Amino acid sequence: MNPWTRNACAVLFCLAAAVLAAAGGIYRTLWVRYDAALGQFESRSERIDGVIQAGPDIGKRLALVRNVVAPMLHPSGDNAQNDVQQKLRELITASGGTLVSSQVALETGADGKMDRVRLTATMTGEWSRLVRFMQTMQTHSPVYWVRSATLAREGGTAAVAPQQARLTLQLDAPLASGKAAP
Repeated sequence: MNPWTRNACAVLFCLAAAVLAAAGGIYRTLWVRYDAALGQFESRSERIDGVIQAGPDIGKRLALVRNVVAPMLHPSGDNAQNDVQQKLRELITASGGTLVSSQVALETGADGKMDRVRLTATMTGEWSRLVRFMQTMQTHSPVYWVRSATLAREGGTAAVAPQQARLTLQLDAPLASGKAAP
C-alpha cells in the first residue's frame, strides 16, 4: 500500500474515531439530561397523583372546616352592612351603653381574602357597662374583629357617681362566602 494512502486512511480512521467519540459524548450528555428531567417529571406526576387521590379526603376536611367556621362569620347578602350594624347596635344597647355614632363600609376581599364589613362605632356609658360590652364582644358569635379601640374618660371624678367613659372602636365583621353588594 502506498504511504500516502496509508496516511490518508489513518487520518480518516482517526477522524472517524474522533467523530464517534464526540457523538458518544453528546449522546451521553443528552441521555443524562433526559434522565434527570424524567426523574423530575415522575416525582411531580406522583405528587399530582397523590393530590388527586387525596381529593375526596381534602373535600371532606374542607367541608368540616367550613362547618366549624361558618357560625363565626356574618351572613352575606344585599343588606349585609345594615344587618351587621344592627347587630352591633343590639349588643351595645344590651350592655347598657349608648351608641353615639356609627359608620359602616363594605370591603370586598381581594387576593383570596374574605369580604368584610368595616365598622367604626362610638359609644358612651358607665365604665362597668363598657367593660361588660367588651366582654360580650369577646364571646359573641358571629365575631367582630377589633382593629383599634380608644377609651376616654368623660366628666368629673365624683366619688359617689359611676365613672363615665367614651369608647371608640374600629371593627371588622367577616362575611360568609357569597356575593355581597357594595
